[in-house]
Amino acid sequence: MGVVPAEPFQYTNAANNFSFSLFKELSANAEGNVFASTYSVNLLLLLLTIGAQTKTGQQLKSLLRLPKESTQYEEISAFIEKTQDTFHNSLTIANAIFSDKSFELSADYENQVRGYLKSEVKKIDFSGNPLAGESEINEWTNKKTNGKINKLFDSGTIDSSTVMVLASAVYFKNKWTNQFKETKKSKWCLTAKDHIDIQMMHQTGEFTYYKDDQNKFAAVSLPYANGGYKMLVLLPDNMDGVKALENYFLSDSSHFYNLLEKLTVHKVVLTLPKFKFESKFDLKSSLNNLDCGEMFTSKADFSKMSSSGRSNLKVDKIQHKSYVDVNEEGTEAAAVTGASIVLYSAHRYFNLKTVNFHACHPFLFIIVQGTDIIFMGKLVNPNV
Repeated sequence: MGVVPAEPFQYTNAANNFSFSLFKELSANAEGNVFASTYSVNLLLLLLTIGAQTKTGQQLKSLLRLPKESTQYEEISAFIEKTQDTFHNSLTIANAIFSDKSFELSADYENQVRGYLKSEVKKIDFSGNPLAGESEINEWTNKKTNGKINKLFDSGTIDSSTVMVLASAVYFKNKWTNQFKETKKSKWCLTAKDHIDIQMMHQTGEFTYYKDDQNKFAAVSLPYANGGYKMLVLLPDNMDGVKALENYFLSDSSHFYNLLEKLTVHKVVLTLPKFKFESKFDLKSSLNNLDCGEMFTSKADFSKMSSSGRSNLKVDKIQHKSYVDVNEEGTEAAAVTGASIVLYSAHRYFNLKTVNFHACHPFLFIIVQGTDIIFMGKLVNPNV
């Protein structure tokens, strides 16, 4: 009997599978609007994975869908380079490790996080002056998110027992290829009976669109002007259908790839709400629910981080904060955690089918580059 070779590792698929699992968990345990950069959380967990061994490392690799034996960090590094739009500065990615002056990082660990994840490594006097250390981390957060998130940790979270803080920040700002020219007051359906007034943006244009009659939702792809990014908006047919849509769409990442293939150009009469909100998550319970909890216990093994191989390191907190602003010009989004597909061309399409896409009740949205997921969100109330 011949041996069937294993499929080659593809980090895009691994990252997207993780994104679906994490967002499903976050959304299930949150009331109202949800917004997260699953990409930022992924990068932070990679900083931990490189320094982890035994069961701690196995749990992290399993959660991130990484190969159990040898992890191809070179491919992950290339993925980070690909998604970051350095020419237009549409997407900025930053990773950092802040370690106490008394703690000596392993040279091998430091070289790997600098080389593969382009991480900064900074020495902080946590033991002597934890408030100054907290301030420096928050200044870094503020700078890397262009002032949209000014504080990663609440006051007092970092104390003299802190040995190390790992952080990952993602900042995105981009204009729509087709900007909205008209905005007016409209109704938003929180539920079938509960309606509120919101600011709704209007335009008619050529967009890729798909209607899934079987699973009762419609999707439209809104391209951004730079870097090959786009926002996918998934609108359930029913006013109260967003939970059913989540249960279907997030159950398998193949639904995401299938949707991308089925989108075709239509003339779309589009209405989309203006919205701006922040989300904050303590990821400890979510990661425990995803079977990645050993790192928070005394059994944690992060001995590869330390030059002395010390094994008494564990994760105390993992915080994730995010911000999104969708308006007539485009989108600004930020998040911090403790080849493009061109759908539009210059030529004109004729005899296009005209469809209405009236986003007037809760929906899902995803910011992607090609097939790479950067942010995922659920809008329940645009006025929050």
